Amino acid sequence: MKKFAFGLMTAAALTACLFSAVACGDNSDFVANDATDLLQEDFGIAVKKGDTEMKAAVDEVVDEWKENGNMDKYFSYYNDLADESKTATAPDGLKLTWDLSANTEELHMYTESGFAPYEFVHTSGYAVSDGSAQDGSYKVAGIDVAIACQVAENLNCKLVIHDVAFDSIITHLDATDGKALAAAGMTISEERKQSVDFSNIYSSSTLSIVCAKDAGYTTLKSLDGLTIGVQEGTSGDLIASAAITSEGYTYTVTNDDETETDVNIKLTSADTHVTQYKTYAAALAALKSGKIDVIFMDKVPAQLLLANA
Repeated sequence: MKKFAFGLMTAAALTACLFSAVACGDNSDFVANDATDLLQEDFGIAVKKGDTEMKAAVDEVVDEWKENGNMDKYFSYYNDLADESKTATAPDGLKLTWDLSANTEELHMYTESGFAPYEFVHTSGYAVSDGSAQDGSYKVAGIDVAIACQVAENLNCKLVIHDVAFDSIITHLDATDGKALAAAGMTISEERKQSVDFSNIYSSSTLSIVCAKDAGYTTLKSLDGLTIGVQEGTSGDLIASAAITSEGYTYTVTNDDETETDVNIKLTSADTHVTQYKTYAAALAALKSGKIDVIFMDKVPAQLLLANA
């Protein structure tokens, strides 16, 4: 069960909402529609359970950037950088590079690089130490990488980025000795909080349905009877997979008067299937080939996925 509060909108979420009317590429046959029967989700940086020192270090950066307006600036910059049709221009005073090479202690960052603008492969980013590249020679940029770099600088650490499958991130984090965090556009959920601690909220998003332009799917409930593509382990996966069970997916809304209302969504058709993919690129290929009907994923990454398709 996930709890939402009406009226909560962070500055980063406002930045994300600038993309709500984008058709995701004039030549695209697909759009990303908001799932209007679900409310926004909040993102945080994950740290090992009980690691109060690392949580405080991340919160320091998150809180400072939200207070001075840099969080909005970073989101705007990395949105443009991830969109191949745009030219990204860094605002004056925005730090985009961190020289951590002289530091000896390591800060390990676990991420999955297919989730722009939070993290994505780009030549201007920070070098990946291992992961899906055969020689680990590629670079990853994005708002999560920027936060991790600043945390590493504040702690006098070098940053070691591990690009791994999304559903394995928490396992890798837990198994790491020394300083570590997980930054991957990760939704703060009660289930995940059993395994990790989260930083303060640094971004909020809504879930979207990527589908054919003329399909008109705008709610999770409208996907009953369809084959739904998700990235394994993401919020889209967890919510859609719960919705097809006999219990359905339930979340709790906190109203303005502090009362709470439970909302339950069930997809009851025997023809409803959830198909998991390791990457959103693989899910998009399946959508284009007709193997699935929709992709269920976060809003801004969905729009950037289509913009660059």
